[in-house]
Amino acid sequence: MKIRITPGAVLMLAVLAADRSALLPATLLAATLHEAGHLAAARMLGIRLRLLELDLFGAKLHPAGAIPSYRAEGLLAAAGPMASLLLWVAALPLQGRFGDCLRLATLSFALFNLMPISGFDGGRMLGALSAALWGAPASARILEISSYLSLLFLFSLSACMLLCYGQQLTLGILSASLFAEVFLPKRRN
Repeated sequence: MKIRITPGAVLMLAVLAADRSALLPATLLAATLHEAGHLAAARMLGIRLRLLELDLFGAKLHPAGAIPSYRAEGLLAAAGPMASLLLWVAALPLQGRFGDCLRLATLSFALFNLMPISGFDGGRMLGALSAALWGAPASARILEISSYLSLLFLFSLSACMLLCYGQQLTLGILSASLFAEVFLPKRRN
């Protein structure tokens, strides 16, 4: 399996490293174990992977071929958040700044990835379930609507927090970036 690191991933690491706290090692551990959950599930399901891509929004695994079933797709998507939740439980007894950062990072990874947004684990699970129940065309429409509503919620939440408390501009920027990633057409070189 090849590994590709985009400039966005380097930027995200630089921002985390500038924090000079336990946030960088905790986030890297949380992200690594989240992806390890996906890798373990792929191995158990017999799914070969050709690429692990690290970008601004996290990691993306690219299978070497088609995923064999909607069930396999759902299990593969659920494995990352499940690994994050297990790490969160394991980190509960940890004390100090690192323990706090690790619990925050793992719970954030789990909950954020469970959002029903296209490309996120929650979106992949929703897509697999709805495709199994109603077919691929209906699934695509359901996922498009859930992605739009989820991103609208994140953007609205960030706007409210910015107006009421003068903070969370980063959430607004992240929501707008995700909206562009999901809904704007991709340029082909």
